[in-house]
Amino acid sequence: MREFEFVVTYDEGADDLMDVYIDNPSLSSHTRSCHVTGNTMWRVDEVTGPREALGAYDRALEGLSRCSSLRGMGGCEVDWEYEVLGSYPTGRVVYSRQSEGRGCRSIPYLAAEYLGDGLLLRARQRHGEYRWQILAADDAAMSDVYDELDRNLREGLTLEFDRVEHASDWHDRRPAAPALSVEQREAIELAVAYGYYERPRRASLQEIADSEGLPTSTLQYRVTRAEAGLARAFLADEAGAPARSPAATGSD
Repeated sequence: MREFEFVVTYDEGADDLMDVYIDNPSLSSHTRSCHVTGNTMWRVDEVTGPREALGAYDRALEGLSRCSSLRGMGGCEVDWEYEVLGSYPTGRVVYSRQSEGRGCRSIPYLAAEYLGDGLLLRARQRHGEYRWQILAADDAAMSDVYDELDRNLREGLTLEFDRVEHASDWHDRRPAAPALSVEQREAIELAVAYGYYERPRRASLQEIADSEGLPTSTLQYRVTRAEAGLARAFLADEAGAPARSPAATGSD
């Protein structure tokens, strides 16, 4: 199998939904599942970020009439619907469904149209980038898909294409989730959403606590407890042994 990647970069003002990602650098989304037929594309996305960024995302989603994933990249009105399957302080799980109409074709549709069945697709939105990855057969020829996208790319967007010689890790293997308390889970989600674990670090725990109206010591304690639980779960998963949850020995 071989991996191919499309990256569409949006100028500010080119797309209402992508503007939310541009204005909120800590906001990101990735596909959990994506499927397409000749008539319809449907998918599940997980969106994560701080409360303020998610509020802007929610407002943009409610008024969305042009889907950002289309050929033309959001230039066409579509028969589009969505449902929020899960909502928590630092994230959303969103199901969406759109028609594949004339002149408006999604990247998954074009990939399936030119390459046939058996594809795997995933996407990620962050900052002003919409990054699609396609896992296809070794002999797959992506030039037709790229040419179709390039011909229909509207003003304010640029397209880059890359073929990866060896497919990256596509499995979804995760360690068994430890029984974190609600407070611990929210603390670790905030740390991820604000970029605490990125290099270079985008925000300190003190800055996150100040933004969220929490005492720094409280956030530090909850993050530390959550990290301990996640580390135990990871090691237990590697060894095939049950994880011992820190939540079982104390709250927060």
